Amino acid sequence: MIRINLSPTVKRKNQSSTRAITAVQMVVPSTKVSKGSIYAVLMLLGWVGVGVGAWVLQTGVQEDTQRLKNKSAVLLEDTRAINEKIDEEDLQARFNRYEELTAAAAALQQKRRTPVYVYHELTNVLTTGRMPDIDEAEQRKRVALDPQARLALDWDANSVWLSSMQQDGANVLEITGAARDPDDLSEFVKRLRASARFARVSHPEFALEEVAERPSSGAPRPLKPGEALHNHYTFELTAQVRYWD
Repeated sequence: MIRINLSPTVKRKNQSSTRAITAVQMVVPSTKVSKGSIYAVLMLLGWVGVGVGAWVLQTGVQEDTQRLKNKSAVLLEDTRAINEKIDEEDLQARFNRYEELTAAAAALQQKRRTPVYVYHELTNVLTTGRMPDIDEAEQRKRVALDPQARLALDWDANSVWLSSMQQDGANVLEITGAARDPDDLSEFVKRLRASARFARVSHPEFALEEVAERPSSGAPRPLKPGEALHNHYTFELTAQVRYWD
């Protein structure tokens, strides 16, 4: 009876399995890992990847947000500066317009009122027996400093006459005229300075004017000393008009 020994075959299989397991163990640790653990590790790695991606995305969003905030702050500052500039220019323009209207109104008021009061005061100065509107306290101080500033009550005002009167800004009047002699011109100036309606009356510039009888025909001949029929003095002066109600 023939017997078949199967042991060597089994041994070879066991050796093959041993060699296979050894090769696998070289790659994978010998620790037994279940499929659930592998899935858990994979899920953990997935969540870590998602977290890293979210962090990167959030960081980018925060940087973009900060840049937008910075740009908004710059734009807001520029807008505020522009608005302030516009407000300042508008206020300045309004103020300038107000100043122009105020000056125009004042000039119109002066043109409307000044001539009436000026003529009235000059009438008092140039009328015999009348006196200008005098500030008595100021006149007493003036006379105390200069006795020659005292007014002559019996002065003949007809000895001075005016030829022109023009206003030259800032309420300054340019007055031209003539006087019979220097004493009459001096009295006229003293009365202007004594008037409460005038201020800073200048020293008059005057010159002798000789007049002779004009011949019936031909040009007048040159005058010789003592041949003038009558003499007078022409003058120019300025007087600032005080503002009054």
